[in-house]
Amino acid sequence: MIDKFELNPFEIKAEITNIFSKLSDIKDFDSYEIHYKTLDMQKDKTVITKLLFKEINNTNVNQELLKFLLVRYCPKNILTEKLWDIIKSNLSSNQSKIFALDLLRDIDTNWSYDECDKYIENPEELVNSDTKKILNNAIINPEVQIDFLDFLHSLPEHDQIVLLQSLGEDYSKDELANMLVPVFLTMSDTETGKVALDILGNSKSQLAYHALSIALDFVQDSLKPIVNKNLSILKLSGIREDNSIDFYKSLLKESKPYKFCITYPDGEGNQAVIFSRINKQGKVQFVAIVIDDYNGVVDCFGFNEISKFECNTIIERFYRGQRALDLKPEILKSLLVRAEKISKNKLPYEYVCWRNLLADVKEEPIKIKYEIEKLSDSEFEEILKCDFTDYWFLNNGYSKEFDSFMASIDSVLPEDYDKYIDDNLENVFTKNEYEIWSERLLNVAFLKHLAGKDNTARKIYSLYNDKTLKREFLKNILRKSIYEAYFAKKDIDKINAIEKMWVK
Repeated sequence: MIDKFELNPFEIKAEITNIFSKLSDIKDFDSYEIHYKTLDMQKDKTVITKLLFKEINNTNVNQELLKFLLVRYCPKNILTEKLWDIIKSNLSSNQSKIFALDLLRDIDTNWSYDECDKYIENPEELVNSDTKKILNNAIINPEVQIDFLDFLHSLPEHDQIVLLQSLGEDYSKDELANMLVPVFLTMSDTETGKVALDILGNSKSQLAYHALSIALDFVQDSLKPIVNKNLSILKLSGIREDNSIDFYKSLLKESKPYKFCITYPDGEGNQAVIFSRINKQGKVQFVAIVIDDYNGVVDCFGFNEISKFECNTIIERFYRGQRALDLKPEILKSLLVRAEKISKNKLPYEYVCWRNLLADVKEEPIKIKYEIEKLSDSEFEEILKCDFTDYWFLNNGYSKEFDSFMASIDSVLPEDYDKYIDDNLENVFTKNEYEIWSERLLNVAFLKHLAGKDNTARKIYSLYNDKTLKREFLKNILRKSIYEAYFAKKDIDKINAIEKMWVK
């Protein structure tokens, strides 16, 4: 069993962000032990240190606090090794190298400035004889690809463009395209993204052909002529059909899909998704994703090679306290593709890199069809008590409409809450909100169907198709939201009054 204090990677990421926010102007870090308590309780500090290292190029965080946390959570021998890796890497920015030198000086008495100094270089000089090896490794290891993109994002725009142009001058075809595809797909509205687009057009790569073809579905209209021009250049070079799937299938042939899971959506539409692959040696490529029905793919985190035990442990942490559903790879891929369409050109670059692990998985249509029934009062009550509704309420800050709704609630007597809800329901659940919550119900019905809960799925599907009952369902969401708000405030009088009226 996983300890209840063990966090999943996204929770750890949030905790680190919280520490940087609260201690942004602090110098005496030892005096704020209470803020490190949650991270201190994590038995495995690997994810903590991995996420901390990603903050080295973030100019918005307190660099001295970052050093303090790295020393606190990373064993000295491992920290020393990683700092030297940063110093020697041709994909490390000057900022990160200076950071590493400074911290190395604090923890390693045997360091030599003369030895370190030769590694400090300008971005224009970063592309050297090691780059070909990095490009090759990035094709089979998404973590290498992401490290490059982390580095690229740490540079000023001018230096980003210099680096991409240097790569474009020296390399071509699939190795280069594999690195630049996520740059273009996630930065298409920037000058860097446009440079990546032009380089892809001249790369003679099937991967570039695929990326530019799908990009036509979501890039800004102003970019479509430029995308089409670069597609034409690729066709003139001999790339006339999309063979990218076969390319990635060949890379994936030594592994197979392993575990594929998803949660039911919470009150903000968030769903936690996991997919993984396992090779003949029992090593797992693991990917965790957060999607929602407002923004599509929100966040992504992965490990290229972990053990089955580590994979299972992370999954247990990831879904702690939540009901997760095992899915067929084909269905999960379809759900992710649907989320991608919501994201359009705002996909996280980490996700663009990791999603190639699904190249050999075919999509399976997402469809559900039951005969629509008229639900009885008791059947409607059963839906209100379903497990997926446990977190279906709105929190402070959910939307300006909901905040406005709650701003006036204190002046309303508890016995008038139902009338207040009925009068203001459409103000909170605007047309767009109403459609999102309707689709959320359909999503749950589909997942219940996949879980073999056809009786529940059929009832939720009938609710989805009943406008009158669906309005009553949304009213119940607001009732629960009011209750949770007063519960958080520990307003005993209001809690007691609400429980007398609504809690059965």
